[in-house]
Amino acid sequence: MSPPRHAYALEQLNPEAFVALRLEATGPHAGDFLCEYANPAAQALLEEDPVGLRLLGARPELAGGRSDWRQVLLTGVPLTRVLPLRRGEGTRRVLTRAARVEEALLAVWLVDVTDTERFMSETAAFEERMLSFVEAMPAPFLALDPHLRFSYVNAAAESWLGKGRQALIGRPLEQEYAGAPGSTLSPQARRVLATGQATRFAERSPSRCWEVTVSPGDPGVLIYLHDITVHRPTALARPLPRAHPGPLAHGGCGGRHGDSRLTSRRRRGRD
Repeated sequence: MSPPRHAYALEQLNPEAFVALRLEATGPHAGDFLCEYANPAAQALLEEDPVGLRLLGARPELAGGRSDWRQVLLTGVPLTRVLPLRRGEGTRRVLTRAARVEEALLAVWLVDVTDTERFMSETAAFEERMLSFVEAMPAPFLALDPHLRFSYVNAAAESWLGKGRQALIGRPLEQEYAGAPGSTLSPQARRVLATGQATRFAERSPSRCWEVTVSPGDPGVLIYLHDITVHRPTALARPLPRAHPGPLAHGGCGGRHGDSRLTSRRRRGRD
């Protein structure tokens, strides 16, 4: 005897497909599941009204869930599994969540996850390609978590910091990077983390001069360094100015476009 339809009043409005199944334990169709109820979403997903049908007979591609569903009825422990489902001329991927309900019925919710799985696969492939690109960058790049601890360091950043990534990952920036006198890298990273606004400034190491961009990450911050030593040859002996957002601070590594006094002397020499 099928349960009254009002027993599934909430499932009637559920945007997820839902079916109520009863295991046939004996007879020529033993092991199949007779569908006693299907909400409108299930009818749309299965492209038919399965009520009164033996689900695995009508949809043999779902047979991979047979043993799981029998186990749910036996133990009462819900199980989740992704199964194929024919639709038209193609096959979709459906996440099934099965649970035992009263009167030895099996409740199964079905969600088409084909596009989600494809998106996740494409995203993972994209992230892998981007990681390969970042790893091959000749300029230092690093990522910090919300506590300003290293979460990623590319090969160029390892060379810049003088430490391998295994020794850096999980360590605080302030403990692993002291910087030259006047360094503002750590304060600027904290400011970007607090405000969500990117900034660009000059940073000096003992022998190099860098243009540093600090941007909000998700989560944490991302730090890019560009070697500008060759463009600021007279700056290495001067202290860095206080960094600020926007254009590169003047004077820290010879100014944004070089040392204006040096430019004036060159012009006078030509005159």
